[in-house]
Amino acid sequence: MSRLWAIALNTFREAVRDRVLYSILFFGVGVILLSLALSEVTIGDQDKVVRSVAQGAVDLFANIIAMFLGVSLVWKELDQRTIYTVISKPIPRWMFVLGKYLGLMLTLSAEVAILCVVYTGLMIAQQGAPEPVVFVSMGLLMLQLGLLTAWATLFSSYSNPMTATAFTLAVFVIGHLADDIWVYGSQASSPAVQAIARALYWVLPNFELMDIRPWAVHHRPVPTDRIWPALTYGLGYTAAVLAAAAAVFQKKDVK
Repeated sequence: MSRLWAIALNTFREAVRDRVLYSILFFGVGVILLSLALSEVTIGDQDKVVRSVAQGAVDLFANIIAMFLGVSLVWKELDQRTIYTVISKPIPRWMFVLGKYLGLMLTLSAEVAILCVVYTGLMIAQQGAPEPVVFVSMGLLMLQLGLLTAWATLFSSYSNPMTATAFTLAVFVIGHLADDIWVYGSQASSPAVQAIARALYWVLPNFELMDIRPWAVHHRPVPTDRIWPALTYGLGYTAAVLAAAAAVFQKKDVK
């Protein structure tokens, strides 16, 4: 356990020294603060528009950081040849992959916490303290990021960052369109198209199952009937993808 924690902390330290991370975080904070300006130019329920844009900024930039860091998570160790120092020690490869993943999740947790603090301060200054559903939504956002990062880790275990970025971005887009893919497949006249759509729906992640941002934006009560299914789905799927990443890296020739 101490070795796993050491890998995670080292990954966290490396990530927080990356200047690009701060640039992305800066833009995220900027968009949240700029959402205040929308209250002056929006017709209708201005408070909801501000909440929607600000929460959307947290979601978007958190996913960007997850993809940016995740796709080079393992590849960077191979490219810089620091992996040889690690594998020369009595550390199983699965522990190395899991430690890198946990280190990145620590980084994402810190980033989401910062954005959440900025959002909370903005809401207190303009509309009052956020409802509990907002913080539950942020928790489920971390669940989404955990699954997306697991996919990025898998792709990073066997491909270069450019290819891993393309694959991870595809998973991100399809994961948010899973319900639309199911509807399209159900309405298609071709059995082949129906089969492909159903396969994509069941194999690829459905991030919408872990998204309650509409409830948070409209200050609805916490949808408790969605929380436990989302947790079960997200944690189970993440564990499966991480197991696949560990298995792929176990067979990778790094000598």
